Amino acid sequence: SDFDRVEPVVRNIVADVRRNGDRALRKYAEKWDGLVSKQALAVSASELEVAWGMSSREFRRSLEQAAGNIRRFCKWQLPRDWTRRSGGLSLGQIVRPLDSVGCYVPGGRHPLVSTLLMTVIPAQVAGVSKIRVVSPNPASEVLAAAHMLGVSEMYRVGGAQAVAGLAYGTQSFPRVDKIVGPGNLYVTVAKKLV
Repeated sequence: SDFDRVEPVVRNIVADVRRNGDRALRKYAEKWDGLVSKQALAVSASELEVAWGMSSREFRRSLEQAAGNIRRFCKWQLPRDWTRRSGGLSLGQIVRPLDSVGCYVPGGRHPLVSTLLMTVIPAQVAGVSKIRVVSPNPASEVLAAAHMLGVSEMYRVGGAQAVAGLAYGTQSFPRVDKIVGPGNLYVTVAKKLV
């Protein structure tokens, strides 16, 4: 019943972003995500670097250890190509990464660094060439982790509007093949709709 309650609102947001692109993203991000007027939707590489530089040595070590553990586990899980010959036929599986993935990292009261690590690293290990991260009002810890992982595309937008932007593309960022990451009810309904 909660889905039914928010679906009309989410449907309007998704349609607005699909029709009006960045203008709609900015409108909703300024209303709900803490985006300041005239602030860029995209987080710059220098902002990511500054966040990394301002983080404590202990935090950096923890991030590096967690990222190493996650990366190692993802490599163990990586599917492999295989071929078998049977009755004159060649059968098998060819594994190829998606071209692009959108990683949704919720904002909120606590920085969800783990969500960034658990969405970006699997995409990197799989060989995804374009990884776009969206996060409403991202915390400095999330920005520092994005820098450590080499994230080159990060945007300060969240909610249903971010999901719609990733699904359909806007002037700021092209659409993606898959959207991953958790979110609130509005994000979940937006994923269902797109």
